Amino acid sequence: MIIAEVLMVLIVIMMSATIYFWVIPTFTGAQTTDTANLAYREHFQTLTGSFATFVQSTPESVAPSPGPVTPYITCNGSISSPTASNIFVPVNGVCKITANVGAIYVSSGGNLTVTGPNVTVQSVYSDNGLTISLTNVNVVGWSYTANVGNVIIIGSHLNTSGNTNCNGTGCPDGPNGALWDGGKGLFRMINNTITGQVESEVSHYAIVTGNTISDRLEIESADFGQIQNNLVGGNLDLNANGVLAISGNTVNGNALYYTDAPNGWCGTAYNTIKGSISGSCQGNIGVDVLNTGSIPVQIQSVYIANTPLAGTLSWSLASGNQVQCGSQLATTCTSLPIIIPVGQTARITVGWTPPAANSYALPWNYIYFTFVSRYQNYVDGYLYFTYGLGIISVSRQTNRICPPCS
Repeated sequence: MIIAEVLMVLIVIMMSATIYFWVIPTFTGAQTTDTANLAYREHFQTLTGSFATFVQSTPESVAPSPGPVTPYITCNGSISSPTASNIFVPVNGVCKITANVGAIYVSSGGNLTVTGPNVTVQSVYSDNGLTISLTNVNVVGWSYTANVGNVIIIGSHLNTSGNTNCNGTGCPDGPNGALWDGGKGLFRMINNTITGQVESEVSHYAIVTGNTISDRLEIESADFGQIQNNLVGGNLDLNANGVLAISGNTVNGNALYYTDAPNGWCGTAYNTIKGSISGSCQGNIGVDVLNTGSIPVQIQSVYIANTPLAGTLSWSLASGNQVQCGSQLATTCTSLPIIIPVGQTARITVGWTPPAANSYALPWNYIYFTFVSRYQNYVDGYLYFTYGLGIISVSRQTNRICPPCS
């Protein structure tokens, strides 16, 4: 009897073990196969997208400079010995200066290059010059460049003259101006020390990086503007521009984004504004994503320029139907996940945060984005300034660029 009971216990144990080793792998394998099947059934693709597309600056007229300071000597070559004379660069002339001189005027089509160190000039004026380049130069008084093709100022010291009648009819922005630049050219001001205020108007590209400016900085009506890592003693004045990125600046005054002359597309981050902020700076990118699979898509994470989304998020369905937003139904949702029903399109808008480093140089050709679903399918693409989404991209189970990493 005892032997029979022992045998029955052994049989039960063996049968339990058999069932365990048969059921558990089968159940686990079914789960694994089911997840893989869902990932296979999940398909989605981009349709359209925009990144500051077709944003235009507000046009503005440019007044002429005060003109040449007389008397002067003409430079169509080089000056390497100090002179107290004023300098006149003729039409289409080329002048290279490596010594102290008086006031400089550059005529239409003229090229001026002043290179230090230990070089001082009294002022720099130009109308329709081709290129003005100042490197390691001390400019004593007010400078004015109108409709110059390329203005490059690097490692220099610019000052205000305190003159209240700069061009015969007063001074733009009052008597504390150190530099005024206007016209559809390239304006680059990098690592300078400015005593006074700076204004750039109507430029095509305005790149202002790493400068110390004792007074106000204004960028107005530029097509593209990059204002990064500057110390501004007065107000930061930004209005009527097309596209702006403002990052890493310290502003002792106020940040002014005008509502009556707003910037078309504006992204700002990592700034220290010690005064008040007036108006708003908004920079968004938008992508439409279509669910082409047989199950709903849930986008769980968003990457912009290979960085997890740090800005705002907003999404809705192109059909206008309500979306599942957490535990609620809503027309527009501002949180993840993004749930796209079968056959429908989600319109996704995210706020872009400019990087803190000054290495993100203009012109911005594109920005890269990636959407990741709950089943680890990826869809990515490039948004270009000129026409938005480059090409339609379909979801895949391996991402092309890491991070995010599959």
